[in-house]
Amino acid sequence: MKRNGTTGAGTTRWRCRSCGSSSTKHRPDRRLDARFRWFIDYLTGTGSLDQVAADHGISRRTLNRYFHTFWYVQVPVPADRFRVYDQLFIDGTYTAAGCLLVAATRTHVVAWHWARRENIQAYRTLLEHMAPPLMVVIDGGQGAATAIAKQWPRTIVQRCLVHAQRNVRRHTTSRPRTDAGRAIYQLALQLTRITTVEQATEWIVHLNDFGRIYKHWLNEKTPPPPGKTGAWTFTHDRTRKAYNSLLYLHRHKLLFRYLDPPPGAIAPELITATTNTLEGGINAGIKVHAFAHRGQAAEHQRLMCEWWLYLKTEAPDDPLQIARGQQWGKNALAKAQALTHNENLADHETGRPALYDNAIEWSNSQGIQKGWIH
Repeated sequence: MKRNGTTGAGTTRWRCRSCGSSSTKHRPDRRLDARFRWFIDYLTGTGSLDQVAADHGISRRTLNRYFHTFWYVQVPVPADRFRVYDQLFIDGTYTAAGCLLVAATRTHVVAWHWARRENIQAYRTLLEHMAPPLMVVIDGGQGAATAIAKQWPRTIVQRCLVHAQRNVRRHTTSRPRTDAGRAIYQLALQLTRITTVEQATEWIVHLNDFGRIYKHWLNEKTPPPPGKTGAWTFTHDRTRKAYNSLLYLHRHKLLFRYLDPPPGAIAPELITATTNTLEGGINAGIKVHAFAHRGQAAEHQRLMCEWWLYLKTEAPDDPLQIARGQQWGKNALAKAQALTHNENLADHETGRPALYDNAIEWSNSQGIQKGWIH
């Protein structure tokens, strides 16, 4: 075989020296490699499908056809069940595809889990993928503290001080009108400036002084309006809630655990008291990514977020190698088609009807009818 020019598409043409026939060599693996790179660029970027198609000189429908099986490539589970981290940050963020719980270090993503909402069971499922760290920082979301106490009973829990400030600001606003409101808000602002044990001790003294000075003022109650019955309410309820939120964190030792790093920490100087690295670096990126692809179906949007997270793990594998191992998604697609076919068949052993069929469905109600009954 010898070279014999190129085709109209630019492919090298080969000619047989003996018989004179010409042919071209095809490398479908290289073609699939290139298309899957387009797919990953689309998933992890913010460009639309039209923009990606225009960049490669094809139509959107053609690009959709190229990507059809790639949606079935499963993202690997990156968590190492035997690695013990000095500190982990755990938080949840909501997208159109659901609630995404993420665990990360200062530098990379460790694990994630999709749930309908933040609760104990969802967080426990997330924690099952990891070994208990020495310390974990939480934002105070529902279920996180309880799940950690059950799943990681020996792990030190640190409450995010920025979220503690936000809780106080939610009750007092950033411009309190009362002296007590201004005092408790200033105490909350000082939380993120504490770097030594002495400063923490002084802050605790000021918190106790606030409770002693404003005790009677905080306990004042207001009777119900004239002509109405009901229990008396606290007159300064918002300031009272702000004070109690800080008092609760102090009594449960959730504020200043970062000042006393746990023994055995490899880098105790890197232990922090906020989830800023997770919220600003990971969650914010997920929000931007989900908004850029807000038109995708929920399942596709979840897959896009998972690829985005996977590439931010400590040592992600090459996506091309992952896709090759799964036959570019064809294995999962074949299983899904076979499962759908089997599920649609009636099960005569159990009496279960077919899930999708063209037979008449018997029902003793009119719930499935549409429109007016004439």
